[in-house]
Amino acid sequence: MAQKALQKLGLRRDIDLALHLPLRYEDETRITPLANARDGHMVQIEATVTASEIQLRPRRQLLVQVEDGTGSCELRFFSFYPSHQKTLAVGARLRIRGEIKGGFWGRQMMHPAFRVAGGELPAALTPVYPTTAGLPQP
Repeated sequence: MAQKALQKLGLRRDIDLALHLPLRYEDETRITPLANARDGHMVQIEATVTASEIQLRPRRQLLVQVEDGTGSCELRFFSFYPSHQKTLAVGARLRIRGEIKGGFWGRQMMHPAFRVAGGELPAALTPVYPTTAGLPQP
């Protein structure tokens, strides 16, 4: 199955795999305090969930308020699963990565990547490769 997925990406020989470059690199090597986060930039923050609710207008969305001690931010998800609600429960400490934007009601991130905080930060940039079914990111 993985071999077919590699062929979909045009990776048929060893040299193809060696020369397959990432689409981009993401900087997950540092945590940015919310007070220092600039609008329109990708940032990674560590924050605690202070509120979490599902709103039904104009369509179903999960709104999560987080604070890191220097500021607060709203996370907005239009598509989510019950497991997201459990992970984003009040009191949870999270590592969140996304583009921060200033809005009418304050700063927010739309559909950020998140995981439970903890563990070491990567020492190098994280490569992001083109995806295809059957192949996970390295």
